[in-house]
Amino acid sequence: MKLTRLLLAMACASTAVHAAPNLTISTTTNSRDFPLDPNQPLVVTLTKDQYTLSISGVEGKCSAPSGQKVKFSKPLSLNCGSPTELSVKIRFTGDYSFAYNEQDQTITFKRQPKKSTNKPFKRPIPTVQCETHQGGPVTVNLHGQFPDGTELIDAFSKQTAIVTNGEVTIQPATNSGGLVLLEPLKSTPQPFSYQSANIYFVMVDRFHNADKTNDQSYGRKKDGKEEIGTFHGGDLKGVIEKLDYIQSLGTDVIWLSPIVEQVHGFVGGGDSGSFPFYAYHGYWTRDFTKIDQNFGNDEDLKTLVTEAHKRGIKVLLDAVINHSGYATLADLQFDSIDVVDSQAMPKKWADWTPKAGQNWHSYNDAINYQSTQWAHWWGPDWVRAGLPNYPKPGSSDITMTLAGLPDFQTESNQTVTPPKWLLNNPGTRVTIKEDYTVADYLIEWQTGWVKRFGIDGFRVDTVKHVEGEVWQRLKQQASENLDKWRQKNDQNGLPFWMMGEVWGHSAYRSRYADDGFDALINFDMQKKLDKGAACFSQMADTYQSYADSIQESPGYTPVSYMSSHDTELFFGRFNSMEMQRNAANALLLSPGAIQVYYGDEIARNVGPYADDFHQGTRSDMLWQLDDERKALLNHWQTLGQFRQRHPAIGAGIHTELANTQAYVFSRTLNDDKVVVIYVGK
Repeated sequence: MKLTRLLLAMACASTAVHAAPNLTISTTTNSRDFPLDPNQPLVVTLTKDQYTLSISGVEGKCSAPSGQKVKFSKPLSLNCGSPTELSVKIRFTGDYSFAYNEQDQTITFKRQPKKSTNKPFKRPIPTVQCETHQGGPVTVNLHGQFPDGTELIDAFSKQTAIVTNGEVTIQPATNSGGLVLLEPLKSTPQPFSYQSANIYFVMVDRFHNADKTNDQSYGRKKDGKEEIGTFHGGDLKGVIEKLDYIQSLGTDVIWLSPIVEQVHGFVGGGDSGSFPFYAYHGYWTRDFTKIDQNFGNDEDLKTLVTEAHKRGIKVLLDAVINHSGYATLADLQFDSIDVVDSQAMPKKWADWTPKAGQNWHSYNDAINYQSTQWAHWWGPDWVRAGLPNYPKPGSSDITMTLAGLPDFQTESNQTVTPPKWLLNNPGTRVTIKEDYTVADYLIEWQTGWVKRFGIDGFRVDTVKHVEGEVWQRLKQQASENLDKWRQKNDQNGLPFWMMGEVWGHSAYRSRYADDGFDALINFDMQKKLDKGAACFSQMADTYQSYADSIQESPGYTPVSYMSSHDTELFFGRFNSMEMQRNAANALLLSPGAIQVYYGDEIARNVGPYADDFHQGTRSDMLWQLDDERKALLNHWQTLGQFRQRHPAIGAGIHTELANTQAYVFSRTLNDDKVVVIYVGK
């Protein structure tokens, strides 16, 4: 144990309490996690799907046999010190319980015989050992990080302190969560580094509606109820209007959810088809070369990039080339794909609604999925799908169909021609290219945005489901297109940057970084923030490990987050403004880049979701704030701007400084240095 941690443990009067083990329940596209209480089974509603169960944080001496299979009502052995991963297929939607036996170090999984009457799950705040602050100024030994006579300032309190005999004495701000952020009073502006980037993720449809004339493009409709899966009207003009707000958070990079033209119609939402589910999120593409009318037009994107760049903010587009969108009624009618029983449809098929005894899945009854006319859709040369004469989906990462979405055959060397409906799509830029494969078209379509608008980088979706060689080509062509755009527009800047989503990836460099990825999303941080929000010094080992790994892997960056559209909202875990503020401290001071999901900074609430929890994570941005949220926003702005001023926070060398009454560390990158002090609760 490091001297610092030993001194801290001796200084704390409280007795350490082990945090509960954690259960993560994942599909191929989303996940949730829960603490396991040995005194009370965890009850979770699961829909029909294939799940991976991961149990971590079990302490002691235990091991699980390899190849262990899940059987209902049978205790399953767990690993101590490393995660236990189990695969289970749920055939019936319902409530399922997980009972953790602390003595035997097992978990028992079973289906509840009837709908649970338990109260909604409420996550307990972790009980952890932590420093305490009794009030008043604190004196900290800086161990030579700044020479005597250096004047430092705290970003929160704006107090200054002069280093004397290697120490500083300062009064922590009352609303900082116990933090003091010290920087030289006279600091030299530092160049931006992606390794320390503060990335703001905007789900365009749910952020801000500045143009109400395009809210129901292509005949899309509201459902008149909770509007769980409908378009809400957010657009690129809305993002432009809020650029100053985004800048105030210390944002370096905006990541936009996909803005390309989406399928026009709906599919059934949730396992029970309880709501119409449109492609408001942007991940069900119809045409990769056009902006969806709900989001705006080319001029809007040009303005957004220009105005973002004026503020020193980079723009990332979301690149989705593993799959296209579903075949909806609206698209099948518009494209004259003759597979629908028109007698069972209204004049406009998109106007279909369920009758008595039906749900939003029931429109499928009017579609002939055995018709040979499906050849006129994407066609068997383009995608895998469960349709006549199409290649069948496989079981590997490359050949599977995520959530039943048509899977592009990016590995194929066969020359293909775009389907007629796509070539005829109004306003499309799709043309027939000689000797082009599926991957050739997709790469050209995606990198065309860089060539036309000077896009700075991509966030790449579903990385492990496409061949590495395709990603390498995407990176190369995007880089060449950005260089051409800059030459044409007499601009310069950093190389094209690519951040990938490898589902379940941790903070450490893996082989995926060899496929053109400068960064990969770190799925581990969200769970670590539970303890980090309960007590900031709980991040000590994580910070040291992450920072060391970054120094050992130059050019590679983990991107950590607290909330996402495919996992959870951190605020929804605890519904605590204090925990939200403290989690911001832990996230924004993390080594590597960080990603803020829109609304994290103001504790955006979970929205309605019926039987599809992840719809709730995409609720509308909140613009009218109460006093508590205004205070949280002010805290976030102070912290984010401090991070932005100092690339050392993300990319620098992390050094823990031994102090008995506080957790203290420095971050250093060339001439940039800061010291962070945590005095405790």
